[in-house]
Amino acid sequence: MAKSERTKIEFNYGNKHYCLMYTANSLKKLERNGVKFNKLEDMVFTAPEVLFRGAFYANHPTESERTIHEIYLALKRTAEDATPEYDEDGHEIDLLAQTLGDMIAEAVEEFTGRGEKGNVVWKVT
Repeated sequence: MAKSERTKIEFNYGNKHYCLMYTANSLKKLERNGVKFNKLEDMVFTAPEVLFRGAFYANHPTESERTIHEIYLALKRTAEDATPEYDEDGHEIDLLAQTLGDMIAEAVEEFTGRGEKGNVVWKVT
């Protein structure tokens, strides 16, 4: 998947335009910073915001933790062009978190090498 084909989250906050996305490198950075992707279910209260922070690494790597936290709290949980969804108890589903999950899956797909990579031919002897 080409970088331009990836799902992105775009918005304006303050006087700045943001374009959030994940790349193989941003996933590596999240992992180096302690995120254990196979243990996200153990981070019930912190995973969504930690993964949100990781979406800044590709295009806004120097954004402050404070600003990222403010943005996370300020963003609606449903995109402007989407209809809110509700669970069986009538609570709005966090489509922001679901979108981040989908975006991570896209970056993982790139990282794990789906499709052809490289151009050096090799053989086993």
